[in-house]
This record gives sequence, C-alpha cells and structure tokens, in this order.
Amino acid sequence: VLAAGGVDEMLDRVLLAHGMAEALTTLTTDHRAVLEHLYFRDRSVAETAARLGIPEGTVKSRAYYALRALRVACEERGLVP
Repeated sequence: VLAAGGVDEMLDRVLLAHGMAEALTTLTTDHRAVLEHLYFRDRSVAETAARLGIPEGTVKSRAYYALRALRVACEERGLVP
C-alpha cells in the first residue's frame, strides 16, 4: 500500500512523463530521432551518426536545436519554470 505522499509523487511522475511525451511530438522527425539515439538509447554522437547515416556535426546540430525546441514545448506545457 502506498502512503499518500507516494501516490502524489507517482502521479507527478506520470503527468510529467505524459507531458514530455506530448512535447516530444512537437519536434521534427529528424530531431526526435537524434534525441532518441543520444538520450533514450544512450548512444554516442559517433554511434548516432553511423546509425542514422548522417555526419557527426549534423547530429550535434540537430541535438542542439531539438533540445531548444523541446525546452520551449515543455515551458508551454508548464513542465519547467
């Protein structure tokens, strides 16, 4: 049985996860793919570039702009201050 604080914490995590999933849908397919490889699959820039068939510089650029766009999407949803 979860204590009241545990339920509140779990609900907060579920809402954050839902908000992040929604925010990720606002990104372009290319930006989302780079973030998926770098952060969700824990791949290096070199591994991501090889898997996606793009130069390492493109991976870095897409990651930079994807994170900027994701931050804006999260701010719009009240997920970050």
